Amino acid sequence: MITLQECLDSLKQNGQKLTPQRTEVLRVLIHSRHSLTARDVHVRVKKTFPHVSLDTVYRNLLMLTESGYVSQINLQNKAISRFEFQGDDHHHHAVCLTCGATFCIDSCFIPKKLPSPREDKDFRVVSHAVEIYGECSKCAQSRSA
Repeated sequence: MITLQECLDSLKQNGQKLTPQRTEVLRVLIHSRHSLTARDVHVRVKKTFPHVSLDTVYRNLLMLTESGYVSQINLQNKAISRFEFQGDDHHHHAVCLTCGATFCIDSCFIPKKLPSPREDKDFRVVSHAVEIYGECSKCAQSRSA
């Protein structure tokens, strides 16, 4: 697994500013055992930086998502999106449409080289996200009870 320092070094090499707040957002995600909402991240970052705004946390989450180190989960409903550190462990997620729970799918089944779209043969893929939507076993069980 990639370390916080390796992520910071890579971000710096790619021209990103390493603000203390950005570093803390990344640290919070790396040390979390579960995906977090932006508000969850904000609450945790505020322990170190009491005056950090939710907007600053959102901007940093989006930049870290664009960098590929963080994934945004529940793309269908951005209001309840969750964020998770991926590092170099690229994977996808299943999302329960009833309760919103998310589950990691431990591998990526998308080929490394994707075909270009028919309309733009020079399209350059830089990343991808796949989510599978359904009903978790707890919601299915409570519905059938």
